Amino acid sequence: MGDPPPRRRSRERRASRGASGGQKRSVGFGGLRGQSTALDYTLSLAVASLVITGLLVAAGDFVTHQREEVVRTELGVVGEQLAGEVDAADRLVRASDTESLSLNASLPETVAGASYTIAVDDTATGEWLNLTAQDPDITVSVRLETETPLDPDTVGGGRIRVVYDPVAEHLEVRG
Repeated sequence: MGDPPPRRRSRERRASRGASGGQKRSVGFGGLRGQSTALDYTLSLAVASLVITGLLVAAGDFVTHQREEVVRTELGVVGEQLAGEVDAADRLVRASDTESLSLNASLPETVAGASYTIAVDDTATGEWLNLTAQDPDITVSVRLETETPLDPDTVGGGRIRVVYDPVAEHLEVRG
């Protein structure tokens, strides 16, 4: 048996030779053999973790801000309801010579899951209902305009009574 016949070279192979007659080498990352799939996996996990962490932080801040706005709005609504009750009591006291008056107001015990207090303050600028939530720490003030003096006091949210004290001739907000 003799030598095998010589192999023919294809045109493509000849065209891929460079000017020096050797094979062209690829430039770029396609020819790297040392790249590890474990490294790819680790880098992918790190990038995904950073993206997810960023999204969670942004979403958490958004939810916190929205909750604060809800608490602020609800405190304003509750304050206006109580101001209406105090105003009604003031009108009733002025309209008649009453010995006693007690109006009941049923307010929510919490606003957006937060307990709150109602402080009646008499300042140089007038009488105010200051509603303060504990968590988050938010205060909303509602102005009162009464002709009958109002006794300064602090009560918790829930069932409230507006009472007229004929001896002291003032209104009281009681819990």
